[in-house]
Amino acid sequence: MPTYTMPTTKARGRFLSMVRDAGEAFSRYVITYRGRPEAVVMGYEEFEGWLETMEIVSSPVWKRALAAAKREDKAGRRLGYESVIGKKQNLPRLR
Repeated sequence: MPTYTMPTTKARGRFLSMVRDAGEAFSRYVITYRGRPEAVVMGYEEFEGWLETMEIVSSPVWKRALAAAKREDKAGRRLGYESVIGKKQNLPRLR
């Protein structure tokens, strides 16, 4: 997912290709105005993912769960790999 930065003057002439590239190759374009970042062009699928993530992390339930996890971590109560995932398996190597 490459991210490109360009001024509005250049972006104006490349807008259609930026839209296609963002949708097909998951590229992002940071558009600057007078040298400062002002806007981003990204694919719709990626945008939907950002919205979903924002919705999740703003949930009161998620915030309480995160706070509880931080308290448990600070108290040294952590779960090991095997208690969460199960016994480690020796998977065959892909060649």
